[in-house]
Amino acid sequence: MPHGGREAAHPAPTALEKLAADPRYEGGVWMLVDLDLSRIDPAPKRVNISLPGSLLSQIDTYAQARHLSRSGFLAKAAQEAMSSE
Repeated sequence: MPHGGREAAHPAPTALEKLAADPRYEGGVWMLVDLDLSRIDPAPKRVNISLPGSLLSQIDTYAQARHLSRSGFLAKAAQEAMSSE
């Protein structure tokens, strides 16, 4: 069974020979990359955090105005904060 006991979220690989013979990819550069799929886990995890009520209200207002869930906003803010360092 695929990573984490879940069904694969990606298609089966296509043979490199088949892709190389496809005229849409003529002149392309081919590269094989080994990915450690054990480090990629898109499944959401439940967390319990404590925030001041006023901050939580601000987060909810901000997220709602941008059509985001609270979790979606917090995840995006965390990713942006970590990528800016």
